[in-house]
Amino acid sequence: MPPLSHKSRIVVSFACVYFFWGSTYGAIYIAGMHLAPPLVGAARSFFSTILLCAICLVRRTSLRVPLRTAGQLALVGILFLTCNNLLLVWAETKVASGFAALVVALIPIFVALIETVLPGGETLNLRGWLGTLLGAIGMFALLWPTLHRTAANTATNQRSLFGFVILIVAALAFAVGSVLSRRFHFRVDTFVATTWQIAAAGVVNLALALAGGCFYTARWTTGGLLSIAYLAVFGSVVGFTAYTYLLQHIPVTKVSTYAFVNPIVAVLIGAVLFHERLEPAELAGTVLIIAAVATVILSRTKATPIPADPLQEVPIEE
Repeated sequence: MPPLSHKSRIVVSFACVYFFWGSTYGAIYIAGMHLAPPLVGAARSFFSTILLCAICLVRRTSLRVPLRTAGQLALVGILFLTCNNLLLVWAETKVASGFAALVVALIPIFVALIETVLPGGETLNLRGWLGTLLGAIGMFALLWPTLHRTAANTATNQRSLFGFVILIVAALAFAVGSVLSRRFHFRVDTFVATTWQIAAAGVVNLALALAGGCFYTARWTTGGLLSIAYLAVFGSVVGFTAYTYLLQHIPVTKVSTYAFVNPIVAVLIGAVLFHERLEPAELAGTVLIIAAVATVILSRTKATPIPADPLQEVPIEE
């Protein structure tokens, strides 16, 4: 079977990020019911790192990288898989998984704002900004029924508000990580970069789990273990590798449109598996978000050089 072309890899990578990351919200919710957030992150990172190391071994790809690159990869990995993921698991103990997916859809807006204020940032044109605004409106339409229901209950509303604040911080951490990942211009194999990022976050997550005594309160159930396995394989190895590949080839303002699609996947999976009812406002939001994704992806940003294909071995420059 001939290798995929560059365009085909881009399409497949987008499909993986759009679907698998959208489907992880349910798995995160299940895992969070049985294990503390740091332990979920540590277990997920541990299994993901083993799988990625095995992939690199089979491909005969060296994991050696320059010290500076290792530090940069570690920083991005901690922002992605510690700051973002642990906060997301924590937030989903306070709000529904669909709610979490909707709030995290703010990531493209944060990315666009960060890129706009940074020198040489990938600024969006008018069409891109209109698409971002349309996505925000669609997110609000999806979110409105939840806000309307929780407003009637003070305790529930306070809990949801706290979860919302946690999710905002998580989304901001991921946005910063995305921008840094693009600006660092990692010239290493995609699987190697992903391995270093996940391993670094795993060390931090494990340290937090040990410091918080999470192993003493853990309930190792079948559902929790299966959820962690799904998160490790499809959320980290498949999804995160695809995301890293896209960041190395596509402007970050377009890659971040996954956050508009993930809520749709999360809501639909919730409707099928958890029998959550889709209200008219949520359906309207779904349509708006799809339109926003198309608008942003078709917008033209400032041209940026495309690095060499990271799936091919790149010589390491000391």
